[in-house]
Amino acid sequence: MGLLDDIKNTINPVTIDQFKATVGKRGGVATTNRFAITITPPTSTLLNLEALLGDGALVNDPRDINILCQSCSLPGKLIMTGDYDAYGANPRKYPQSSIQEDVAFTFLLTNDFYAKKTFDKWQSSIVDQTSQLVSYDDTYKTDVFIQELDKDNTPVYAVRLRDAYPTSVNSIDLSNANSDAVAEVSVNMTYDFFETEQPMKSMINSTSNKLNIFKRLI
Repeated sequence: MGLLDDIKNTINPVTIDQFKATVGKRGGVATTNRFAITITPPTSTLLNLEALLGDGALVNDPRDINILCQSCSLPGKLIMTGDYDAYGANPRKYPQSSIQEDVAFTFLLTNDFYAKKTFDKWQSSIVDQTSQLVSYDDTYKTDVFIQELDKDNTPVYAVRLRDAYPTSVNSIDLSNANSDAVAEVSVNMTYDFFETEQPMKSMINSTSNKLNIFKRLI
């Protein structure tokens, strides 16, 4: 009966019970609002010189950036192809290279504009605003982790952006039209390449990444 059932299930349309069984055995439906990111900006961007005037801590907590993230995207990849026609009758496509999409992040702005200031400093550490000289890669690039979580906040899919940095910090619209509107800033980040990681490995690597920046600050 098992083989006959498989044949019938292949031929016949999927029933609601089959759909529910498939979703159920795979842990339910994934939701877009359960995610976590780990971004550890360069050490220089975490120093708060305003603290010398009595405003806040001298070193900002790098975990605050991750908490303030309102949205982001899992990166996509496009395989570029070329046409090959050996005999002029049957053209075929063959892969040439791949293109990876930049990742857009949106951060909630607190009254001290922490997220905006952090990414402004980060961009300034990449290209000097006066001399326009570009810094060395190892001073401004960092790995970024994006994790999709289940209902127990355990990663089920994880991506690591290798050697990422912000290419754009978008403008912020200010208006008197809505006094209750929440301010946000959008940031686009590029990277050398991305790779998927096993959930447990991603948890270990992202935690290690956080610990390393604390060691540098100490």
